[in-house]
Amino acid sequence: MIDRNYRSYYIAFSLFFLALTFTGCASIKTTSYFKPAKEKLSSFQAVQFEKFDTEIIDFPEQALSRIPAESAALLATKDKFKEVEFGAIENIPAEDTIVVLGEVSEYRPSTDISYEGGGIKFGEVSVTVKLALVNKATGDEISSGEVNGFSSMGFLAKDIYEGLAKEIVKYILEGY
Repeated sequence: MIDRNYRSYYIAFSLFFLALTFTGCASIKTTSYFKPAKEKLSSFQAVQFEKFDTEIIDFPEQALSRIPAESAALLATKDKFKEVEFGAIENIPAEDTIVVLGEVSEYRPSTDISYEGGGIKFGEVSVTVKLALVNKATGDEISSGEVNGFSSMGFLAKDIYEGLAKEIVKYILEGY
């Protein structure tokens, strides 16, 4: 009886260790590139995030709201702007408001299989979002760029959205 319990514990421990090893190897990687802002973002009082767009049919619909909503929530904690919202800002003049517009331009779901470097790759997820920061009153572009997210483990795809949001906020704070 002791041998059977020992074997069960050994198998459970081994599976737990393997799970930790594989998830430890997988991480979310984000990169971004932005043109320098034409004016200091600190001259604005508010940042308004709009729902992102895409023409990619199989991109998850909820992510088009989730990425800008998470970006807005994260930026609001930084106390740099008087108001930060996902959606319309009515109580700050339009000339003092930046609007963040985004479009998902590339998406590779974890179900895609590709052949690269002599091996088959599957389970990888990547997302590219093109962004524009626009003066709400004039529609003039203040800055533009793109943010990329990548995960080698498909089940971590939802964490890409958080990584993209952090990268967007990082850029806004750098231009502040």
